[in-house]
Amino acid sequence: MFSVVIAIGIAATLAGCTAGGSAKAGARTSAIAVLDSKDLGDILVDGKGNVLYAFKPDNASTVSCTFGCATVWPPLSVADNASTAAGDGADVALLSKLPDHAGGHVVTYNGWPLYRYAADKAPGQHRGQDVFLNGGYWYVMKPDGKPLMP
Repeated sequence: MFSVVIAIGIAATLAGCTAGGSAKAGARTSAIAVLDSKDLGDILVDGKGNVLYAFKPDNASTVSCTFGCATVWPPLSVADNASTAAGDGADVALLSKLPDHAGGHVVTYNGWPLYRYAADKAPGQHRGQDVFLNGGYWYVMKPDGKPLMP
């Protein structure tokens, strides 16, 4: 449990950082951190401790979960002029972003768009692991940039 608190604290700290010295004052980063989950090992979380997922149909670095799908699986989004920070254990070289049809950008990790799951009600909860919904399987994202596929 202690490692959960530490990871969430790091992520929360990173979430408050601006996107760099030349960024506009309103541009905030989206933080990615690593959480040591008892049953899944190290997994990625956002700045609030929400577990991050990859959608199997998202290939070739495309965002395929849109509209109704995105209400159940909201993408990790950043504004056009914002960036993403990597906490301990997350690889900044694997972070990027893709344009979001709804505006702004969706954060990617190793080319995979990142999503949260609406049914996860507490930090570190991962009810979406290996779940088939919205036309494909969902997997927790690992710090090595690979979804946790069985």
